[in-house]
Amino acid sequence: MKVCSTHRESLYYVVGAVFNALEKRPVVAELGVLRGENALKLRAALTPERMVLADSWSKEANKAYSPFDQLPPWVSPVDDYEYYYGGSLHDDATWDRLYQECVSKFVDMPEVTVIRSETIGAIDRIREQTGIEQFDFVYVDANHQYEYVLRDMMYYQELLGPDGIMMLNDCCFSDNGTKQNLGVLEALGSFMKRSDFIPVAMTNTDWSDVILVRRNSVLVQLFDMALSNSDVPYVEIPHQLITAARVVYGAQRHNLSFV
Repeated sequence: MKVCSTHRESLYYVVGAVFNALEKRPVVAELGVLRGENALKLRAALTPERMVLADSWSKEANKAYSPFDQLPPWVSPVDDYEYYYGGSLHDDATWDRLYQECVSKFVDMPEVTVIRSETIGAIDRIREQTGIEQFDFVYVDANHQYEYVLRDMMYYQELLGPDGIMMLNDCCFSDNGTKQNLGVLEALGSFMKRSDFIPVAMTNTDWSDVILVRRNSVLVQLFDMALSNSDVPYVEIPHQLITAARVVYGAQRHNLSFV
C-alpha cells in the first residue's frame, strides 16, 4: 500500500488514469453527497459514462450519530457542526436546502442521477431509475459511524465489478475524528477480514482517503504503475498495517503514524 503525501483530489486523477488504461469510462456512485461539491470533482477527474449520487438529506441521519442516550464525553454534540451544514441539523429546511443546492449543480448533466434516499434503500431505487446493475467505482462518504460504514461497504461490494474500485473518506483515527465518533477505519479493518478487498493507496492527511481493490484484480498492478509514474510522493508499507493508522499533529503539518 502506498501512503501518498497528497490530497484526495490528486488520487481522483490517479483513478482516472487507471480507467484510461483500461479504456473504460466508468459507472460511478457517490454515497453521501451533501452539496455535490465533491461529486463535481469526481466527475471532472473520472469523466464517467453514468453517475449516481445517493444521500438521504434527512435529519433522521442524526439518530445514528451515537447509540447512547447520554453522549460520551469525548464526542461533541452534533449541534456543534451546524456551521458546516448552514443550519440546524434537526430542521427539515436545512436538508431540503442542501438537497436543492446539490441538484442545481447537475441539472444540465443527463448522465448524473440524484437519488434522495439512505444508502441501502437507494440500491433498489438505483436499479429502478437507472437500470444500473454494476458500478466501476463507489465513493463511500455517507454515515461515518462504524456499523453504517461497514454496512455500506458490505452491500456495495456486491455492486462492484471484478475490477471495481471502492474509495473511503475520513478513514483515519485522530483527535478531531474522535470528537465526531468516526468509525470508518475500524469498519475498514472488519471489512478486510470479511472480503477480498485490500487497500492500495491512502492519503497522508487528516480525514484520510483510502482506495480499495480486490486482491487478485489487475487494478493492484495498475495502481502501482500509475502512482509510480506520477508526481505523487509516497512511501510503501504492508497494507495490513492500515488499521494502526493514526494522525499525529506536528508543528508544521499533520502526518500519519503506523507505530
